[in-house]
Amino acid sequence: MNKKLVTLVQKWKAIGSPEQEGFDWSTGKHNWEKAFPIHMKFISELPTVIDRAAVRKICGSTKYSILEKFLSVMVWGYGDRGYGPYRVTQMLNQENAEEILTHVFETCRQGDPKLAYDFLRLNRLRILGPSYGSKFMTFCTPREIGAPIYDSLVAMWIEEFAKKDFFGVPTSSENWNLKTYSKYWDWVKGHSAGLEVFPDEIELVLFRDAESKFSKSSNWSGK
Repeated sequence: MNKKLVTLVQKWKAIGSPEQEGFDWSTGKHNWEKAFPIHMKFISELPTVIDRAAVRKICGSTKYSILEKFLSVMVWGYGDRGYGPYRVTQMLNQENAEEILTHVFETCRQGDPKLAYDFLRLNRLRILGPSYGSKFMTFCTPREIGAPIYDSLVAMWIEEFAKKDFFGVPTSSENWNLKTYSKYWDWVKGHSAGLEVFPDEIELVLFRDAESKFSKSSNWSGK
C-alpha cells in the first residue's frame, strides 16, 4: 500500500474519522430554483447545509426521480458557484440525458461502477466531465462497493505522491479514460480493504490532503 496514504488514513482514524462537513449554499439556491422551475419544490426542500450524507440518502431513496437525484449531486458539487446552474441546464438539455443518467444509476446500483464510467465515456452528456460524472456515480453506488470521485485535486495528489503506483497509466482527470478510472478504483478499493474503511473515506482523506496542498479556494477550505 501507499505509505503516505496509509499514514493519512491512520491519522484520520486517530482523530475520530471525521466526515466532510456540509456547507451553506443558500446564497445560490435562488439561481438553482430559477434554472429548474419544474424542480423548484425539490430544490427548495434541500437542506440549507448540504453534505455527503444528505445526498447519499436522496440517491438511495425510491422517493426521488433520477433527475432529482442528479440535481442533488450537482448542488452538492457546485454549491453556490454562480455558473453551476447554467452548466447543469446544458447537461440536462440534451435530448437523451435522463435515459443516460438512468442507465448510469442502475449500473452503479448493481455494483459495477467501472461499467457505468465506461458507459458515460461512450455516451457523454454535454459539459459533464469525469470529475462531476464520478460525483454522480459515487452517490449511486452501494457504499461498500464504492465509486470514488476522481477530480483534479485527487489527480494532482496521485501525480505527486503515488506516481509509481500508477506507472504506465495516465493520471489526468480532464479526459474520460477507462484505464485511469479502473486503476484508481482498484487502488482505492485495495486500500479501503487493507485499512478497513469505505472507499469514499479513502477518497475523502485524499481530497482533504490534496485540498490543503493544492487548492487556492474550496467550499470546504479550512474545515
